[in-house]
Amino acid sequence: MKNLGTRARVRWGTMGTAARLWWSGAASVAVAGVLVLAATSLTDAASQPAHDSSSATAATAPAATGSGTGSGSMAGMAGMAGMAGGATQGGTSADPASTTAAICPNVKNTTTMGNGMVMAPVPSGAPTAAEQAAANQLVSETTAAVAKYANLSAATAAGYVPATNPSGYEVHYANWQTVRSGDVLDPDHPSSLVYANTVKGPVLLGAMYLGAGPCQPGPDVGGPLTQWHAHDNLCLSTDHQVVGKTTSSGTCATGVHNTSTYFMLHVWVAPSLAATHQFQPDLTRSELAPIIRTGQS
Repeated sequence: MKNLGTRARVRWGTMGTAARLWWSGAASVAVAGVLVLAATSLTDAASQPAHDSSSATAATAPAATGSGTGSGSMAGMAGMAGMAGGATQGGTSADPASTTAAICPNVKNTTTMGNGMVMAPVPSGAPTAAEQAAANQLVSETTAAVAKYANLSAATAAGYVPATNPSGYEVHYANWQTVRSGDVLDPDHPSSLVYANTVKGPVLLGAMYLGAGPCQPGPDVGGPLTQWHAHDNLCLSTDHQVVGKTTSSGTCATGVHNTSTYFMLHVWVAPSLAATHQFQPDLTRSELAPIIRTGQS
């Protein structure tokens, strides 16, 4: 290596001024090209799922009697991963909103976002001290309770099964026994656990609580912080899988329109999400990209 360096310096010294300028310019162009390629790769990684998955899918609870809907169906667990839109903490969104929904007419004063997300009413204004404390308690208790499910195998052993596309970048695993029981906001028995498929395998992101039954938002214990939401534009197959979204006329090209949905509330326990996206209804691919690329939550 030392001889190579000496020969290079001698060769450089014998070059004319024009040759030196040409080689210096070529080296600069090469370095710039490498930097552009690196930036492009990072941008692409932020916009792609960890695995080959088109649109995320969501499942509904299997049929059960006594659900209070009259049909015995527990349709509607829609944890729609990675939906488009600018959802932020507390359930608000940058999407255009309206006060009408194609689902759950019994829930008054809902707000329907442009991406099909139906937000249950919550108190306006900033949370009170008591509401903030209650929200903090829900997060801390949930974080402690679901720590035992850091490994996906522990969750499946406890009865959690895929409720959305298991190959998606974000996957919901539901415990249908808990869903049928109507147990609401019990950190020891969350209705669903949410994992990201990462380069190092599944990583626990948080828990998702469901209301006591279809079209029944849970208690907004944290006031405006803990806003429950549903989705009004999902089409379900006969095996309770989401197979698409409704058309502009509210119909489904495939499957049946899900009009008896559960309302849900996410509690994110992954440190990076808990710090910046707590209670956010859905996460985009770009928001999950750092976790997917590194396997670190």
